[in-house]
Amino acid sequence: MRLKAAIAFDIRFQWRHGFYWVYLIVCAFYWILLEFIPDVHRERILVLLTFSDPSALGLILAGGMVLLERDQGIHDPLFVTPIRVQEYLLSKAGSLSVLSLLAAWGIHLSAYGTPVSPVVFSIGIIFTSSLMTLLSIGVVARCQTINSFILYSQAYALPFVLPLLGYFGIWDSKLLLLLPTEGTLRLLSAAFHPVSAGNCLYSLSILLLWNIVVYIWAKRSYVHHVLRSAENGGRAK
Repeated sequence: MRLKAAIAFDIRFQWRHGFYWVYLIVCAFYWILLEFIPDVHRERILVLLTFSDPSALGLILAGGMVLLERDQGIHDPLFVTPIRVQEYLLSKAGSLSVLSLLAAWGIHLSAYGTPVSPVVFSIGIIFTSSLMTLLSIGVVARCQTINSFILYSQAYALPFVLPLLGYFGIWDSKLLLLLPTEGTLRLLSAAFHPVSAGNCLYSLSILLLWNIVVYIWAKRSYVHHVLRSAENGGRAK
């Protein structure tokens, strides 16, 4: 119940600060852009936009939320509330996954129609958004300013963009299979044609594994750099 309430709180927080309106504008821009893309290239460009959407959403907005909460003093009383760190992290991942899923479906429906495999497509969006959200929280916990967050978040996220090189035939390597976003691209392709059971199993496994690893890292980062700092600051007062 605490997790459900935390997700609801985060969704209201995002709505109150205009996150949904911002992404409505972004989706409208994507739709206009796709109108000028020739049909022969539309599938690849649509996959690229859908891939970048949950990645950018989770990476940038999650960090922005944490910084806003820090400025508003929300983190200070976190010690005395029933919510746990894991519920705080999962609520961010869950709430932003909802926004990311709505945005991805909006883009795809307006440009192409209903995905061929809607469940597989949706899972790819959710797992990617949660991964990038957790990565963002782990990074922003170590930053004090928006400028440092933007710099470090791009550095941390850069390796996850590499599978795009393979997708566009620029660089093909088995090493890309170790990155979760390789799984993302395979699941997103389910919007246009069925994905084999083997590809689905690989993609889900690599995304789940990376979500677990990044969650553990983000939790440790948040506890060490945010909660302990707030606790020490409270004691100093």
